[in-house]
Amino acid sequence: MDNRSADRVTSGWYDFPVAWTLRLSEDEEAALSAQAATEGRSKHDIARDAIRNYITRHKTWDDYLSDGPVVYG
Repeated sequence: MDNRSADRVTSGWYDFPVAWTLRLSEDEEAALSAQAATEGRSKHDIARDAIRNYITRHKTWDDYLSDGPVVYG
């Protein structure tokens, strides 16, 4: 299924699965836990949204380079 189908409204680039590890200090972990409890959201969702917002604000590309799949190698 094309992640950029017309029935979904997204920016597209972050719809692809990505695996990452975020290492936080004890103070940062405590702050994230407190924020999650206050907002009633998971720590995963808060971190994901923060990273997505950061990348979106700092991206240097305008749009996809092509409509087709990109194959490396």
